[in-house]
Order: sequence, then structure tokens, then C-alpha cells
Amino acid sequence: MYLKELENLINNVEEDSLKEYIYPAKAKGISPILKILLTNKCKNNCKYCLNNARSNCPRYFLSPSDLSKQFISLYRKNLAKGIFISSGIYKNANFSQEKILETLYILRKNLNYSGYIHAKILPKTDFSLIEKIFDFADRISINLEYPAQKYLSRVSSKELFDDLFKRLKFLSRLNKEKKIKSGITTQFIVGGQKICDREYLNLAYYLYKELKLKRIYYSRFIPQEGTPLENLKEESPLRIKRLYEADFLLRDYGISPSQFLYDKEGNLVLEYDVKEAFALKNKNLFPVDVNKACFELLIKIPGIGKERAKRIINLRKGAKINSFEKLEKIGIPKKVKKWIKF
Repeated sequence: MYLKELENLINNVEEDSLKEYIYPAKAKGISPILKILLTNKCKNNCKYCLNNARSNCPRYFLSPSDLSKQFISLYRKNLAKGIFISSGIYKNANFSQEKILETLYILRKNLNYSGYIHAKILPKTDFSLIEKIFDFADRISINLEYPAQKYLSRVSSKELFDDLFKRLKFLSRLNKEKKIKSGITTQFIVGGQKICDREYLNLAYYLYKELKLKRIYYSRFIPQEGTPLENLKEESPLRIKRLYEADFLLRDYGISPSQFLYDKEGNLVLEYDVKEAFALKNKNLFPVDVNKACFELLIKIPGIGKERAKRIINLRKGAKINSFEKLEKIGIPKKVKKWIKF
């Protein structure tokens, strides 16, 4: 986005004019968010990216001062409640990361902005710069893109994955000391090359359990015209849906990747939602006795989440549950019936 376009955006309060640049975040109270690159000039040649060095796309550069002032105008008009700042790697990683840091400093110190900021960490950025970002951001992310170096090497720099992973570990250590408000996140690209879901989820499990990441995002590969991968097939939205279902169970329900149901190629089966597929694979756990099961087992039942599990536990405190009708009265759906006993 050029500065003139950003100014036009601010002057036009029609909601439809914001759709390309402002997106609805799921975090409560910080939606919508302006998601923007300080520059799309980039020296890297990632084959999946429209802004790669060999691309003929129009280039722009926003100064930290200009972007900060224009964002504050959006914020005061209630058109954006937060900002997600990233950048292409222009000149070198430290130059571009310093521009992100400068933007954060202007927003926090000069313009007294106290709202939500998500800052991107760029590959090969000095660790000292990363540490400074912690003083200003609510959320910090660095994108691994793929679950192993061998996959990233096919579309980008041969040594990039190790560099990204090293910095992600550094972010994790810093977060233990400083505890950033909205946590550390990363992103995987799904599609564009043959990588099975099991590989994504094995790494995701490690990232949640060992590095304590807040979220992992799964970006559906959609070929971009003008890139070396423009003729490849776009990835199925259903596969992304299943990965998010599995990710949720990894993160919040104590299920490990080995407990999921995969096809012969190591991908999640698409015909069932992941929790139901988990139940089909782990038949030894079912049917679950709703009068005796602990909270951790109740939440593994398809159709029962944490709130419904709490309702069941509260219900059985009064008397034994001896019919499904009693469960229906507290909002338990009929799909649960096949997975439980009394």
C-alpha cells in the first residue's frame, strides 16, 4: 500500500474500503487490525512470495513516521483497533527490523498509543534487536513456513530454516523472562509441495509443549501470478480446517499427534472432523462413563468441549446421570450419545 492510498483509506470511512488492508482478528477487543508491510521491497527470493526479489510487482516504502501517523488517524476514527507490522527485507534484515522497531517506538513513546501491536521478526535479525522489540509489542511472530529445512530449501534459502528456528527458540526464552502479553506465534504454509499433516503436527506439538507458543497459523497455499509457483494447484480449504481442528486439540485438549487418525500418506482424514476421527482411532477409550470420567477424558468426547464438560460434572454432583434426556437439558448434542454410557 502506498502512503497516498493509506491517506485515501483514512479519509474514506466506508467499511468496504478497508477490506483489503484491515482484517478481523479473533482476539477479543482488538478487531479490526491494520496488517501492513513497511515495504514490499525485498532482497530475498522466496518462490511462493509475490514480493520476491525477481518479481515485477509495484514497490513501495513507508517511513515509520508516516505509517505511525496514518495508523493513529485510523485508530481515532475507530477504523482499526490494532496494528500488525511486518516488512520485506530491504538492504538487510537489521535495516528492515530497525524500521519496524522505530515504528513501534514512535507509536508508543511519541504518539502515546497503548493499544495492540503485533510485530514480525525477520530472518537473520540480530538478537539484540529482537530483545528491544519485546519492550513495545503485545505479540511477536516469526514464520517458520515449513516443518523442516528440506522443504524450505526447495523454495527459499538453503540455511533459512535453521536461522528461523534459532530465533524462535530465542523468542521463547525471552518470553519466559518478560512474558509478552499476547504471546509468540508462527505460521506454516500448507500446500505447494508434498508435506504430510503428521509432519506439521509433530512440530506443532513440540512448539506448544517445549517453546510454549501461543498460536500456530496454517496458511493455505494459493499460487500467486508472477511467481515461480504460479502454475501449482491451490490447497484445499478443508485440509486447512482439519489442521486447525487438530491444532486446537494439541494445544488445549492434551491430545498428541500420534493419537490422530491419518490416511496412508500421513494426512488427516478429511471425511470426519478430527475429534470424531480421534474417537474412531482410540476406541479403547469409548464409550465414556459420564458419571465417572474425569474432566480430561470428558473433553475428548466428540461434541463435548470444556464448558459442556463442566456442565456434566456439575449435573452429576446432584444425582447420578441415568438418561441422555438429562444431558440434553444442559445443552449436550445428540451426536454425543454414541460415545458415552451411564
